[in-house]
Amino acid sequence: MRDVFKYLTALLFVAVVVQVALAGYGSFVAVDKSDDNGSVSKQAVEHGFNAHAALGTIIVALMLLLVIVAAAARLGNPWVQWSAAIFGLGIVQMLLAWLGSAVAALGFLHAVNALAIYAAVALLAHRAWTRLRPPRTAPA
Repeated sequence: MRDVFKYLTALLFVAVVVQVALAGYGSFVAVDKSDDNGSVSKQAVEHGFNAHAALGTIIVALMLLLVIVAAAARLGNPWVQWSAAIFGLGIVQMLLAWLGSAVAALGFLHAVNALAIYAAVALLAHRAWTRLRPPRTAPA
């Protein structure tokens, strides 16, 4: 189960990196779709961010799975707490995205929270791969 946790942290890290790339893609689609007057339709903007939104939902599900695996693997409180904190950041991220469509200034917090998620997931993945060792077996 420890290996499942380690691979899940790595998968989550890669997904977060792809998520940031998809946000950049959505931004540049909006610029590309703008007309000569500098206007772009809401539909064009939403089209550019569809993959970002879909992957965001998958990432939050992976974050929840990470908490479950950390608890089931009995890795200890620090691992479960870090996983739960990351899941909490994911919930906040979804709320900020939802609220950001009504209050554009919250988009700033959505981006800052994304950096916190990136850092937390990177740190957890690094620690999982460098500090989680297979449990010792008793000598025969």
